[in-house]
Amino acid sequence: MLNTPKILIQRPDGARHTVATVFCLLGFVTIAIAVAFATQGLWLVLPFAGLECVSLGVAYWWLTKQSDDYELIRVDEDKVVFESSFSGRYQKMTFNRYWLQVFLEQTSVRHSKIWMRSHGQRVEVGRLLSGVGKRDLVTQIQKLISR
Repeated sequence: MLNTPKILIQRPDGARHTVATVFCLLGFVTIAIAVAFATQGLWLVLPFAGLECVSLGVAYWWLTKQSDDYELIRVDEDKVVFESSFSGRYQKMTFNRYWLQVFLEQTSVRHSKIWMRSHGQRVEVGRLLSGVGKRDLVTQIQKLISR
C-alpha cells in the first residue's frame, strides 16, 4: 500500500489569501461609500450596503467551501478506487481494474467529460480540469490501469 499508484487532482490554492483580501477590500469600500452618503442624509443606502456585504460574505464562504475539492484515483492490486469530495460531499467507488473502461465524451465544442465505468457503475472524473488537462488525464488513467 506504500507504493500505490495514484492520481490526485485538486484545485490550486495559491489565490486563497488574495481572494480574502479582495473580498475584504470590496466590503470596506462599500461601507465607506455608504457611510459617506449617509452623512449627507441619504441613510437609505446603508441597508443596501449591508446587503452587499452579506452577499460578499456568502460568496466568500461558497468559494472557501469549494477550495478543498479533490479527486483521487488509485490502483489497489486488481481494484481501481475513485474518491472525490465536492463542496463537502464525499463519494467513493470501486471498480474492477481489468473491466474498467475510461473514455472522453465530447459534450460540446468546448466541453468534454471523462467517464470511468464498469459493470453498470459509472462516474465522471476530472471535473476540476480544462479540456487539455482532461485529455492528459485519460492517458494517465489508461497507463495506470494497464500496469
